[in-house]
Amino acid sequence: MHDVTDPDVAEGQPVTEMYWPETYKEVIRNEVKRAVVPKLARSRDLRKVYAKRFADDYDSLESFADRIGDMVVIGAENGADDAFDNIYTAFVADSLPPKAMGYARYYWPGSLPQPTQKDIHRVVAADYSQERSYRSQYEHHYVSSYRDFDEFINAVADSVVTGAVNGADDMLGQIYRSFLTLLPLPPARRHSRRVKGW
Repeated sequence: MHDVTDPDVAEGQPVTEMYWPETYKEVIRNEVKRAVVPKLARSRDLRKVYAKRFADDYDSLESFADRIGDMVVIGAENGADDAFDNIYTAFVADSLPPKAMGYARYYWPGSLPQPTQKDIHRVVAADYSQERSYRSQYEHHYVSSYRDFDEFINAVADSVVTGAVNGADDMLGQIYRSFLTLLPLPPARRHSRRVKGW
């Protein structure tokens, strides 16, 4: 294993906390909720679950569906963060970034819409292609594995998009388990912001 250094920090300079770009989370927040909430609010099954277990906790079916939408957004953000953690782990181990592996099936209402996935991919590729440490990783470890830097960054973006899709689905799975058992909704907490460590 080797140390991964941040070429943006000059030697001898004090290191302050710097964060990785998270513009993709704005896309997730804006588009995922907008895609999920209307479908949930129209669901007869959700209406039944709401009436049976959650009517005392939420003022309306719409506010209940809105809360679930917030939770799915958090799941998608956390899934994208987990994908970045896996990419970083691969960099440290000098192995290829993990291939994007989606689930065989997704809970209703299905995976994130294709336009949303494309927007997340576009933003991740744009932001991280500007990161000198990613270019350095490519030049020092992955030149022989990818045709060019763009293919490398697209592989990174593919992994992040799949992480977001899978994270949203994982959260839906937890929510549906609470419906089946008539328990409160599961906790939904965002991961801490990712600090640049290399």
